[in-house]
Amino acid sequence: MLIVIDPGHGGKDPGAVAMGVTEKAITWDLAQRIKKKLTGYKAQVEIFQPSAINPNSTAQDELYKPPQYAIDVKADYFLSLHINAGKGQGFETFVYKENSKADVHRKVIHKQVMDFLDNYNIHDRGQKFGNLYVLRKTSEAGIPSVLIECLFIDNERERKLLQNETFLNN
Repeated sequence: MLIVIDPGHGGKDPGAVAMGVTEKAITWDLAQRIKKKLTGYKAQVEIFQPSAINPNSTAQDELYKPPQYAIDVKADYFLSLHINAGKGQGFETFVYKENSKADVHRKVIHKQVMDFLDNYNIHDRGQKFGNLYVLRKTSEAGIPSVLIECLFIDNERERKLLQNETFLNN
């Protein structure tokens, strides 16, 4: 199984920022950790972030190129990682369409992550459906795709968790 991970944002696009911490740095770190864990299951995992090739990549590159890459390599699965902002709290997941193969996978991922986050009293913001470009583009190509919003960078408690090695490893 070929899984493409999209660590959201990069290059000139830092994504959400709070107290000097950037979304692009956290998603890159999370992608590396997920790849290491999935490789243990004999999955072929590729991380695609345009800024890894071009440090001056633009926000458009970071949005449009990862799903196209997944399509070009005929990925079996696409995972887009993000960190939320906007003075909220919690964890949420998105797929493009209800009752899709992606929705089935997402339910499993969401439950497993929330089972862990419950230990930290992290709010479950739910399993949502969204017309988000990366999900729509990959889904239309037949690739099951999930977008994860991992906590809130502008929530002090959650930002500290996202900087905690033990938390991130688990």
